[in-house]
Amino acid sequence: MQDKLQKFPLACGALLALGCSTAHAQSSVTLYGIVDAGVEYVNRVQPKGAPAASVVQQNSGNLAGSRWGLKGAEDLGGGYRAIFTLEGGFNVNNGTLGQNGRIFGRKAFVGVSTPYGTLTLGRQQNLLYELMYKYDALTFNPSYSAQSMDSQFVNRADNSVRYGLQLAGVTLAALYSTGYDGTIANGANVPGAPKVGREMSAAVLYDRGPLSAGVTYDQLQGTSIATQSYTEQRALFGVAYEIGPVKALAGVRWLNARNTNVLSPPPAFSPSSLLYWGGVVWRVNVPLSVSASVYHTQFREPSGGPTMGALLVDYALSKRTDVYAEGAYMANTKWSNVGIRGTSGDPVSAGMNQTGVTAGIRHTF
Repeated sequence: MQDKLQKFPLACGALLALGCSTAHAQSSVTLYGIVDAGVEYVNRVQPKGAPAASVVQQNSGNLAGSRWGLKGAEDLGGGYRAIFTLEGGFNVNNGTLGQNGRIFGRKAFVGVSTPYGTLTLGRQQNLLYELMYKYDALTFNPSYSAQSMDSQFVNRADNSVRYGLQLAGVTLAALYSTGYDGTIANGANVPGAPKVGREMSAAVLYDRGPLSAGVTYDQLQGTSIATQSYTEQRALFGVAYEIGPVKALAGVRWLNARNTNVLSPPPAFSPSSLLYWGGVVWRVNVPLSVSASVYHTQFREPSGGPTMGALLVDYALSKRTDVYAEGAYMANTKWSNVGIRGTSGDPVSAGMNQTGVTAGIRHTF
């Protein structure tokens, strides 16, 4: 009798262990991240009220924003899965949080994946960011790329619902946000004012063999009751074609800014313009790749705009670690003042050109 009692807890423990292993087989949680830092030289930096001068500085997140995250999935059966992602950015230089101090400022969403598409809710990348970076030779990277000409390429939407479907090489996606920036006072979910802070996006992409092409539409409304009638409309078309070790890429972005309420003051949104670029990625060999691109913004009023050229050399030390060197030159018109990292980067005076060079290291885990 005593032997049977001793065997009973052992049997229960074996059953519990079997149950735990089964649960782990049906669900998973992954910790991942990127740590990227480099040293940059920039000339003609001109803070307000100070003379222009050169600067050498360390930057966190040059080819990819430094980040860490958790993502997971649970098998619900029948081709259905519950999914989530929590991802936060940080500054390697000083250890502070990115995205204005948000813990999970890069992504924070939960949803379900089904045979008929994936539905997610939370803070998510807009469709320009999530789907269209592949048509830029510099992949919308934080240092010198197409995002220097338009920061909306790498924005995110709070309070958003996203649906996506992939079928036979075609990707369909749609996103709707009731308030794309929840940190702005009255910038989201204002009773009686559904247009405040609203964002709507739709995208269609085709990927088959060496050819990839996609188009995305994105629309933003003003983030206050006074400016809710102000609209930013963007349409971006991108194409890429790969021949052996060489890939050619091009993109065109149309931006129309309009205000249907003449009594309300215009907010500080981007002026109407046309942005286009062309670039190439050359995989010289397994560890070495070279990317180059030229970007030009043509504003509607006043006519003309800045032009930027960028060159990136990347060398993989291993599957998870690479070193890089990147340079860019921004040529402004007599009235434009866009820097190599955009208007939010190191300030440059109107009509002044700017050059920047960055060298760094990136590690993924």
